[in-house]
Amino acid sequence: MWKKLLNIGVAFTCLGLCSSPVLAGTVLERIKETGVIRAGYRDDTPPFAFRNEQGKPVGYSVDILELIQAEAQKQLNTPVTLEFVRINPSNRFEQIQDGSIDIECGSTTVTWEREKFVDFTVSYFASGTQMIVNRGSGFANSDNLTGAKVGVIPNTTNEKAMKIYASSATLVPVKSEEEGWAMLQKGDLDGFAGDGILLQALKKQSDNGQDYEIVPEFPYMIESYACTVPEDESQWRGLVNKAIVKFMQGVTTDTPSAIDIYERWFGQNGNTPYPIETMADYFQGIINGYEWIIIDERY
Repeated sequence: MWKKLLNIGVAFTCLGLCSSPVLAGTVLERIKETGVIRAGYRDDTPPFAFRNEQGKPVGYSVDILELIQAEAQKQLNTPVTLEFVRINPSNRFEQIQDGSIDIECGSTTVTWEREKFVDFTVSYFASGTQMIVNRGSGFANSDNLTGAKVGVIPNTTNEKAMKIYASSATLVPVKSEEEGWAMLQKGDLDGFAGDGILLQALKKQSDNGQDYEIVPEFPYMIESYACTVPEDESQWRGLVNKAIVKFMQGVTTDTPSAIDIYERWFGQNGNTPYPIETMADYFQGIINGYEWIIIDERY
């Protein structure tokens, strides 16, 4: 009898040990084994992510991913490369869930609903839902939107904000920022709702941008941008968070490499100007909750 119980106990012990490896199957383990981070990106959201004239992925979010790549190399003590995978608003979370990508750092906002099936890192930017409309349209006041046709990308926080704060408008689904912007310019829409910083980029890059304006002055809803990673991957999320917090700390302490990244996309001569003082205050509120990182800048 005792021998039988002992055998059963050994069997259960082996089962527990074999079925619950601490690191087996984790994102970090796979990255260390393959030397590759599979990074999702969108090519239609300047200044965050887009393709340059040579077809190479570039943008603020791409630079953030490169900082994460460098941190992974340091922590894993092995060469690591980025493999960029094109995504879009309709499949970005599925790509994380099914393991097609390890991380996505586009203009993705944090919501409680999304938290149910993906994890978010610390936020690395903040914007808000606004509209781009014909200059002088009078649509700055949501009370004047009755019957107005406003383009929105379905299943986004922008659509949610417009349903709440501009309920009198007629919302028209569009596939992307580029499609919404093109429809507005052709007169098929009265406005296109999206993240204010992305709308500013569309306006700036257009030859007739002066004919349009971004409304209202204060966004309908403020949104925080963060990277998405697979659920329950705390070591991977911690590595990513450290890379992002280190960058934000660099911005608040005038570290040259961090300032260069910010100014490249949001400086006066950047893709979409945005006051660094405003974003530095936002960053400071986040990094206050983390251990101070000693930044060793050597040139």
